[in-house]
Amino acid sequence: MLKEELETTAFLARIAVKEEEKEKYLKDLNYMMEYIEILQGEDVSNLKPTTHVTELRNVWRDDVVRPCPPETVEKMLERAPEREGNFYKIKKVIDAQ
Repeated sequence: MLKEELETTAFLARIAVKEEEKEKYLKDLNYMMEYIEILQGEDVSNLKPTTHVTELRNVWRDDVVRPCPPETVEKMLERAPEREGNFYKIKKVIDAQ
C-alpha cells in the first residue's frame, strides 16, 4: 500500500492520521497485505466451511428461573422514583397506536 492510498482511505473513512503515524500504519498494512497474498495462494477447495476454529461447544449452564425472595424485591424497589406493585413505574416512551 502506498502512502497516497493510506491517506485516501483515511480520508474516506473520516479517520485522522497524524504524519508520524503514517509510516507505522503503512508498515502494518503492508504486512497484512503480504499475509493475505500468502493465504490466497493456498488451495482450500477441499476444506469444509467452518464457523469456529475449534469444536468446542457452549459450556454454560442452563437458565433456571427461580423466584426472587420478597425482601430482595423490596430492596431493589426502595429507591425507585415511582413504583406500581413490584414494578418500576416510568414515563411512557413509546406511543403505541
